[in-house]
Amino acid sequence: MEIQLAIHSSPRFSTWLWLPDWRLLLDAGDGATQQMGYKIHKVDTVLATHAHRDHIGGLMQVVNQRGEAGSFAVGFPAGSNSFKMLESFCLKFNPGASRNAVWHALEAGDELPSGVDGRFMRAFRTRHYAHDNIEELPLSLGFDLIWRKQKLREEYQQLSQSQLDEVRGKIGRDGITRDVDERWITISGDGAPLQPDQVRGTKVLLHEATFLQPEDYDSEEAGEDIGHVHSTVWDALFLAKESEVENVVLYHISTRYTDAEIRSAIREIAAKLDLKAKVWAALPRRVYWHLLQDKPLWDGKAMSNEQ
Repeated sequence: MEIQLAIHSSPRFSTWLWLPDWRLLLDAGDGATQQMGYKIHKVDTVLATHAHRDHIGGLMQVVNQRGEAGSFAVGFPAGSNSFKMLESFCLKFNPGASRNAVWHALEAGDELPSGVDGRFMRAFRTRHYAHDNIEELPLSLGFDLIWRKQKLREEYQQLSQSQLDEVRGKIGRDGITRDVDERWITISGDGAPLQPDQVRGTKVLLHEATFLQPEDYDSEEAGEDIGHVHSTVWDALFLAKESEVENVVLYHISTRYTDAEIRSAIREIAAKLDLKAKVWAALPRRVYWHLLQDKPLWDGKAMSNEQ
């Protein structure tokens, strides 16, 4: 895959994703700045999916370290008060760097530009908190990463280059082109499985998969006692099949499983579903600097378990 994705995801401890093609850091779990080093100065936008410690435990350090390089954006779910308190504390703790963070309370449909021309992020609502009221501001979000391109209008596609030049001279470039939004990446954040209509057409689906099989779902580990909801590998791969997504990255996989158990379960479930998509997994307890360059665990057909 041509998309660069750096990721670390160990539930209950730390999750962060770095997408340099969008200059985007998604979530900022503990250790994000230590692991990224001076790459943190390349971040133009930080987006938080929700306010749990393993997703924002390193956010204060990100704000202070990134703030040294100038202005940048921090987007968060509008219904969460935790970010407002964190913003206030950062400004008191290190005002010189923290004042460069521009905080944005986001609702479904809100957009933020990236630091790359034509690329931006759009928020959508997710269900990670069982008590989340749809009538109120969101407590958790997922994000679409979009690349807006100018493409030639259909009525001009059969013209020669000299004819196009002549028409463009009369009506301008905007007259012969139209904006087309290509959805490159959809990121679920923590929570219940997304719906096929939410992800259909995206190039890469990054979906949480805390547990492997539905029967593994552990209400205590999921945090259901305090109202948290999670997905399984089965949920995520079934979604990929239903939506006909071609590339899937599974993350936020519980540390209760060994690497061998995770690989085996993914291949077994993908085979049962006759899944045509390629599947990668961010195994817990490690950092991947270019995950999509690795060989997928499932490439749309049966594979050996040697990896």
